[in-house]
Amino acid sequence: MQINFHQGQYIGQREEQQDALGNLVLSPRHKLYVLADGMGGQRGGQIAAKTVVTAFLGYFQHGLHEAEQDLRRALHQANQTLSDTLRRQPELEGMGTTVIAVVVDETDNSYSYISVGDSPLYTYDQGSLRRINANHAFAEDLKRMIAAGEISSEAADRHPARHAVTSAVMGKDIAHIDCSSGTLSPGELLLLASDGVQTLSDEEIEQTLIAASGSLEDKVNTLLALVQAKRHPHQDNTSLLLVQATAKQTSPATQVHDLSTQSLPTTGESTLSTRISGSPPPALSTPSFPAKGLIIGFILGALLVGTWWFTSNRHTQHMPPNEDVSSASATSAPATSEPYTPASPTPTSEPPSVVSNPKNPPAASVPLPLTPPNSSAPQTR
Repeated sequence: MQINFHQGQYIGQREEQQDALGNLVLSPRHKLYVLADGMGGQRGGQIAAKTVVTAFLGYFQHGLHEAEQDLRRALHQANQTLSDTLRRQPELEGMGTTVIAVVVDETDNSYSYISVGDSPLYTYDQGSLRRINANHAFAEDLKRMIAAGEISSEAADRHPARHAVTSAVMGKDIAHIDCSSGTLSPGELLLLASDGVQTLSDEEIEQTLIAASGSLEDKVNTLLALVQAKRHPHQDNTSLLLVQATAKQTSPATQVHDLSTQSLPTTGESTLSTRISGSPPPALSTPSFPAKGLIIGFILGALLVGTWWFTSNRHTQHMPPNEDVSSASATSAPATSEPYTPASPTPTSEPPSVVSNPKNPPAASVPLPLTPPNSSAPQTR
């Protein structure tokens, strides 16, 4: 089956876009999709989101081995890259980002994902929307506290940290990581989103996907238009990346659309795409040599042999019996007082030996596991 996707963004009431999107063709059958929602001030959030998405794309440039293991290693590399950035720019201390990264295998429509933070990852199938990744937000802790009778619903709604995240990529130990795998049914959707989409309820998202029965682009644009229509005075950035497993592949060759990334810096990594060509052209057939050519070649060969024999026969004639041998020699020798001495044959030199110049042999040519998570204070956007 074939995987299609579309992505879109809405800046909301923010001064800049601090969400970042990325995608990459890993092989003819494997695709990578990444979303990050930055936080930490006007400049820091954008830098954190772009840094992490770029690090994921950079890690998977080296190929795919085992999806979940590679996703964990890519997350570790992204976190280390953010740590290096903070070391060079200490004024950005406190910046961080959420992240969702998904690898999809077209062979069997299987997928693997990793997520940190509160950005939601949904599946949508046959009119049903379901969040599949963990929500690393203090709001989830408040829900458990309400269920345990530790706090009232009213107090939870007024809690100053209710919008804080309990895990984020910040260049330090990551408190919580969610990593899992699944399989998409034909026509099923994966929706990666930043939390700006949660201006809409799950029911509104579900009904919008049902109503927008057109292309993936129509579905993404309709959702973003509905968020905009809410006119929320503090509307956050909203980013959507919608992936679908199609029921049938239209042609034997895998066709991949241009995978442009809207938010990444123009370094060449943000617009990485791969074109997979179709089947190789058929090999040229070697024409058979006609039998008539053999006959003509045989006749020509016979003529050449006959001509050679006739010519050599004419040059080997005997002298007449009464002819003096000395006169014959005098005729062929030069007219000088010295007796004619035939030139001695020049010795044949040995052919030069061929010296081979052997090629110089080519020069011989893991990431650390994630640090055990430590509990950290909730991070407020």
